[in-house]
Amino acid sequence: MDPDADGDPSDGIDGWRLDVANDVSHVFWRQWRTVVKGINPQAYIVGEIWDDAANWLQGDQFDAVMNYRFSRAVVRFFIDTDERKLAVSEFDEELRDIRFAYPPEVNYVLQNLIDSHDTDRLASMIVNPNRRFDDNANPRQDPDYAVRKPTEAERQVQRLILLFQMTSLGAPMLYYGDEAGMWGGDDPDARKPMVWPDLAYDIEASHPIAGRVRTPDPVAFDDSLHSYVRALVRLRHRHPALRRGDVQPVILNDDAGVYAFSRTWEDETVLVVINNGESEQLVKIPLDGVWERALKTGAVEGSQTDLNTYMMDRKTALVLYKAN
Repeated sequence: MDPDADGDPSDGIDGWRLDVANDVSHVFWRQWRTVVKGINPQAYIVGEIWDDAANWLQGDQFDAVMNYRFSRAVVRFFIDTDERKLAVSEFDEELRDIRFAYPPEVNYVLQNLIDSHDTDRLASMIVNPNRRFDDNANPRQDPDYAVRKPTEAERQVQRLILLFQMTSLGAPMLYYGDEAGMWGGDDPDARKPMVWPDLAYDIEASHPIAGRVRTPDPVAFDDSLHSYVRALVRLRHRHPALRRGDVQPVILNDDAGVYAFSRTWEDETVLVVINNGESEQLVKIPLDGVWERALKTGAVEGSQTDLNTYMMDRKTALVLYKAN
């Protein structure tokens, strides 16, 4: 953390991700935090805790955890279609329960991920819905697990999830290659070599299970998805409300699948409207004032019919902002 021991940690690492942290005693982690923060008070300590992590997030051990509770809620809302699927109000309630479980300052730095080296990739989660999170996530565990490349409609769902991740309370984490369009099941398929834009790749033609056949899929860097992710990152950097603002539900329409929430920080409010339904929706924004579009790319779309009413296609979102 301070390689040359000169008291300046800028030439060292900026933080720690602690694997299987719940298998180590709280006594050790308290001592660990004292040492780490003594070297660099701004160092980020995040632990791998899959469930309720309140015992590690009281200010004496970790700054944050890998927010798998967030991951599971996102999958159930945006991806699942069976009895596992969360309605809009249920999704908002689950997110609220996560926020209430931890100190307020912790929520802003929770590592909001969807997938990781321990799960199947987001793109393949969308191809294979209606499973318990991180369960039967490759062809060895489930012979029916599809290893194919996502369709364009499935990529639209991925874009919608990425937008929600980048506008949510917490610190978004992208697993390497998701921004490049990579797909794959759980180990070892989720750990394929990175796909780069300046390299040519063979067609993915073999099935992970010997003797099984698959439809060949071309492998290439996804410029469109990459540009979309870059636009979302710029959006988050451009608007402090998306990094520091509070979060308030605005629309909870279970029947239409429309979910809207606001993020407010000082003199700025950002409104995120998500149509997670299967049909086009006319959405009236129940707020006064002139709202400007903050982003217009990919899945972020909607045609304005009057001052506060937008027509939104299925599986799309709208991001608006204003100065208060």
